[in-house]
Amino acid sequence: MIIDDQPSIRGVLQVALEEAGADVCATGDGQSALIVLESSLPELIVLDLEMPGMDGWGVLDALRAARRTASIPVVLVSGTKDSVSYARARNLGVAAFISKPYRLSEVVETGRRILGGARPLQGRAVSEEEGPVVQLRAPSGELLGIGRLFDLDARGAQVDFERPLATGQLFLLVLAEVEGSQARMVEVRWVRKVGDGFQHGLRFQQV
Repeated sequence: MIIDDQPSIRGVLQVALEEAGADVCATGDGQSALIVLESSLPELIVLDLEMPGMDGWGVLDALRAARRTASIPVVLVSGTKDSVSYARARNLGVAAFISKPYRLSEVVETGRRILGGARPLQGRAVSEEEGPVVQLRAPSGELLGIGRLFDLDARGAQVDFERPLATGQLFLLVLAEVEGSQARMVEVRWVRKVGDGFQHGLRFQQV
């Protein structure tokens, strides 16, 4: 769930998260979000701090006060960078604090880590295990390299690869460790440098 009063920000965040494989709902104010939460519980909330009416702190207090929403991890987004806000967010159990301006890839990666069990603001890192091996092949079938899969759903995948692939590039993705796995055509939607390698968000193409 995205809670942000600026339509343009809601829109680009929603597109980025959906392209990364998430199912996203978005609201423009805290009160509307709390109404939605009465019937639907998201796995993660991206919450803007500065909003008219009920601000992010008010939403966070309401989330923590209700038993059914108290444990939902929250990514707090703000232009505020003071230590008091960080400390307050940490005390309220916020999973991560992202300062504006931010890169969309930062929000996507932070969300992925949190869903994997990490809580960056609380000093807890997810225990990363290497995913299955994937082959990256040109449409002609030529092997481009070997990567590691770390997320997969019906719409796309995310893989670690030793070098960056160009955004918009098409290639075939094969799960090398699954016998009889068929190649799927994918498009590179985003690339992010992590350590000595690169993470890629891939979208499956319709055949």
